[in-house]
Amino acid sequence: MAKLIGTAGHVDHGKTTLIQALTGIDADRLPEEKRRGMTIDIGFAYLDFPEFGRVSIVDVPGHERFLTNMLVGALGIDVALLCVAADESVMPQTREHVQILDLLPVERMVVALTRSDLADETTREISKAEIEELLAPTRFKGAPILEVSAPTGAGIPELRQALLEALRASTPEGLQDAPWYLPIDRVFTVKGHGAVVTGTLAQGLVKIGERAYIQPENLEVRVRAIHSHGVAAETGEPGRRIALNLSGVKEEDLRRGQAVGAPGALFATDCFDAKMRWATPVKHGSRVRVSIGADEAIGRVFLNDFDPELAQVRLESRIAAALDQPLILRRYSPPDVLGGGRILIPQARRRKKGEEIRGTRPAGDEEAILGVIGASPDGVVTEEVCRLVGKSQQTLGKPFENLLSQGKVYGFAGLWFSVEGFEEGWKRFMKALEGLHEKNPSTASVARERVLQAAGLPWTGKPLDRILAAMVQRNRIVLTGTSVRSPSFRVSLSPKQRQFLDRIVAALTAEPVNTPNPHRLSELLSVPMQAVEEVLRLGVQAGEVVSLGEGVFYTPAQLDALKKRTAERMGTKPFAAAQLRDALGTTRKYIIPLLEHFDATRFTTRVGDNRIVNRAS
Repeated sequence: MAKLIGTAGHVDHGKTTLIQALTGIDADRLPEEKRRGMTIDIGFAYLDFPEFGRVSIVDVPGHERFLTNMLVGALGIDVALLCVAADESVMPQTREHVQILDLLPVERMVVALTRSDLADETTREISKAEIEELLAPTRFKGAPILEVSAPTGAGIPELRQALLEALRASTPEGLQDAPWYLPIDRVFTVKGHGAVVTGTLAQGLVKIGERAYIQPENLEVRVRAIHSHGVAAETGEPGRRIALNLSGVKEEDLRRGQAVGAPGALFATDCFDAKMRWATPVKHGSRVRVSIGADEAIGRVFLNDFDPELAQVRLESRIAAALDQPLILRRYSPPDVLGGGRILIPQARRRKKGEEIRGTRPAGDEEAILGVIGASPDGVVTEEVCRLVGKSQQTLGKPFENLLSQGKVYGFAGLWFSVEGFEEGWKRFMKALEGLHEKNPSTASVARERVLQAAGLPWTGKPLDRILAAMVQRNRIVLTGTSVRSPSFRVSLSPKQRQFLDRIVAALTAEPVNTPNPHRLSELLSVPMQAVEEVLRLGVQAGEVVSLGEGVFYTPAQLDALKKRTAERMGTKPFAAAQLRDALGTTRKYIIPLLEHFDATRFTTRVGDNRIVNRAS
């Protein structure tokens, strides 16, 4: 993986001159920088090390007015080269830059005591002591301090060796496996080639021909060509300064502060949650400046009662953000540094100060998904899982599949549950259903919406359809249209209704195949047609009668007997409806609804105009 060195230090402490002495490259590229003799924007150079190849160097401005540009260069460096003039020692921007670097994920620091030829030994020793005192409370305590002079070349070979050793000790992990993205710090056009953007590749590997998106505008582009320090390349790796020639976009649609990345790597957002390290106390709701990637945005920071390191930032404009991306927060005015951190949730839901949120992110995608889903009986939709994990649906597709295959989650049309969470939700559903059965003993089924309301569950739409269908297959409910009942529930009949239903069941049972329809039952029992229909309805609800439609009714025992006779007469060979009609001694009026019922209950399977008895039946 490529490495990135970045300079830091007070204005006019010799950063650019030192880089030129190290590399032979003048990092001041702007005419105004040449005229004024100081860096006002980030500049670039490189060092060649056999074991690392070409190592990019970012030269950042030291003047306080250009701190935003310094942050653009500092975000993403592996090794900081702190330049302190021996004849001036530690200055205000030296302190500010060290504070910022300590808040960022910069792994190593090397200190160059520049202009050593302009200071006597005592002055140099005092400067070293002040540098050591400055670094003592930071992660960079004990960093090597080397006396150098760019004009004479003194100490340059030793500084080069110290940088090499720091690079060897810098070992960021996992950046190559993540989806790639590049914060854009420069935009221009090459005649005949089109738009070009430059930056330091933050993570992942980018290849020629890949599809990508520019955020926060969500512009689709393709990578036409890749260059690094003027040399064409087939791929770009994290930590490398690269230029991407993009197709599908014009220069006027691009600007510094955007980011380009693989599908799903970047999010357009105006509200994110971050894990912070505070440099100074901050007030809830304070207006802040956010430096992220190559962008700066204005917003407000909101704290969390449960964890002082958790912060939500709500912006006045949309930015591009990636999961785990480093950032710096500064006060709006004066722009003092408040703290540094990493993006925890790129697209956050606005929350209250007293609301607890997830404060850490598991290492693996599967663990992260399980952490988001938790034990909630409500379920979590795919979009919400992706938002909280900070990755796209495309990226999380395989982890979702793995969790499903391992039986660790249930998924119903994009609504996800842990096993424990779903069982808890279903327990609540059944408790509510049984309670409604108890309140309405003469009603066989209950509208599913009533059950959900009683259970306090938010399931709706396709996920609800899939949940109920799955529970029907597991024999945990009986579904009739949009109403449900417990398999163990039986309608409670009055003594008069019970007597009447028994008479109807007896009349049906008297005819094994050609059962009487409601009109005939009315004649046989000498009761009004309306009364027969009402008791048949109660019988169906009670599960003692089965309606096949078209006025055809059977008892469950009759249907079981007809299935047995069909299997005996038809065997395992395909048969026509007329064959079964003749075998059972019935008519088309009965055989058609009977066969449709057999098909629906999977006793038979239709094959063209014929049917076949399923072996499992």
